[in-house]
Amino acid sequence: MKRTLLIFVTLLASCRSAEKKPGAASPPVNDAKAWSGQMQNMAQEVKKLLPYLYDREAFQAAKNHDLVEQYLKEFSQVAHHTMPDAGKKYLGDDLLLEYSINNLADDLARSVKSFEAGQFEYSRSVAKASLSYCFQCHSVTQAGRSAAWEVDKLPNINLAPLEKADLLVATRKYDRALSYMESQLNSEDYLKNFAFDFESLLRRYLALIIRVENAPRRALKELAKILSHAETPHYIVEQAQGWRQSLTAWEKERKLPAKSGKLLFEQVNKHFQKAEAIQHYEKDHAGDVEYLRATAQLHAGLKSLHAPEEQARALYLLGRAYEVLDELGSWNLHETYYEACVTKAPHAETAQRCYNRLEASLYMGYSGSSGTHLPPEERERLKRLKEKIQ
Repeated sequence: MKRTLLIFVTLLASCRSAEKKPGAASPPVNDAKAWSGQMQNMAQEVKKLLPYLYDREAFQAAKNHDLVEQYLKEFSQVAHHTMPDAGKKYLGDDLLLEYSINNLADDLARSVKSFEAGQFEYSRSVAKASLSYCFQCHSVTQAGRSAAWEVDKLPNINLAPLEKADLLVATRKYDRALSYMESQLNSEDYLKNFAFDFESLLRRYLALIIRVENAPRRALKELAKILSHAETPHYIVEQAQGWRQSLTAWEKERKLPAKSGKLLFEQVNKHFQKAEAIQHYEKDHAGDVEYLRATAQLHAGLKSLHAPEEQARALYLLGRAYEVLDELGSWNLHETYYEACVTKAPHAETAQRCYNRLEASLYMGYSGSSGTHLPPEERERLKRLKEKIQ
């Protein structure tokens, strides 16, 4: 199974230098205004580039060559100099920021290089894919909602439903994003003709309404409509039945804020147990609602966990959740959390579990019909982490 980068086509206002590895220390930045300023700079660069990214002819036209190259380079430079520490006010010491920022800068640098080499369509594809890292951060919390910016008046943008939904989330238009998603989820033509995109849109909808809106009742109403459609594929029905079960139980719960690390882990473990009871196999998406709720609590909990052992445990659980929520986390986010878990508390019991899951994920990712071919840098990565544990 060869690794491929899953493309969402969303818009990020949260990314950073490709030179920095996840878990590495950053210079302290305490001013929330610094983060807001960086995000506004990012937004301005993205808005200039968007009309070309979503128009193949305009992107490749000779008359636009110099302008597109300029916009790509300016966007790449802003991403490269974005510092994640300033964003800790919103997500705490969470690797999600560094992961997104590192990958955005990496992808944009590759896009610029490809454009200079005349590989225009590949450059455009990579630049669009690079914008995917926004949904991860902006579907976790409403914090920073004031950073929203308008895209309605941008010219020459012809978006597919998934792209439009992701763009609205990226620009923090949550109410409009949910309403638009619901309009598409209620469209029998969209379900019938684009079942794969329909499922992807539905999973995005769940992520947003669970982690940002905290509204199980609204989600239940949408699922009822979807389950009533005669055209709904059986595999979506099976998943939706699991989601409905979780949402129904959630609606009846009494809210208990996790005021300690112990209580946080008790609540998260209950979500994992419920998810596993619904799933037919380890990565069955029927348990997504429970995993989404667990990630919401863990992302918020990282702000208040101070002991390295507790932080490592939270990272381990985030890794496990994102192994299932692959489409919402990107292809190797879980591995980033596992590696950080080992580094955070290498002599804790959790470190060995993180290492084991990372090792299994890497070997699975580099296995195919010709066998397993783990690159030398990944072997060195595992060796380095194993030495830390020992």
